[in-house]
Amino acid sequence: MTDLNALTKSAINALLATPLTASQLKKKSHADLVAMFDAMSATDALDADLRDARTNDPTPPMPKAPNVVAMPKKGRNLEDRVLVEPTSDLSNVRPIREGTKRHAMVQALLSGCTLDELATATGWKRDVASAAIYTDLRAAGLGVRRENGVLHLMLPKGSNVVPLRKPAAPAQKAANK
Repeated sequence: MTDLNALTKSAINALLATPLTASQLKKKSHADLVAMFDAMSATDALDADLRDARTNDPTPPMPKAPNVVAMPKKGRNLEDRVLVEPTSDLSNVRPIREGTKRHAMVQALLSGCTLDELATATGWKRDVASAAIYTDLRAAGLGVRRENGVLHLMLPKGSNVVPLRKPAAPAQKAANK
């Protein structure tokens, strides 16, 4: 039999008849574990000696099931609905600056795209693109509807074009003369 004082807490735990859980083991001291081992019956201690002898042998890996094919994820059937209502007051519509990611998002939504395509068009992650629908487009006064999993831009009533503004001119550096 091995000297219990030389073993780690996890090694002693492996020798117990009923090993402790990780949280129980964390709360026990080394001396408590030795006392628990000493309190085991003789048959349990004999089993522990056998387990101790096997601890030096590496555990063989679990065999994998042959020809297991992962099932593809089922697509979610999302209902057709309006995600963001466009503003009813045209004075609340804010123009989108050309050449920005918001502009790329609006262009993609004008032709209809999925959320993954929208994320690719903007270079954002999928969750960021989804959040931008609710924040950026709502702030601009535009709306979005989903039909058969495809997102479409909704313009406010009375408007037939997306309001755009020119990109900002580069700042002129002051000449130090």
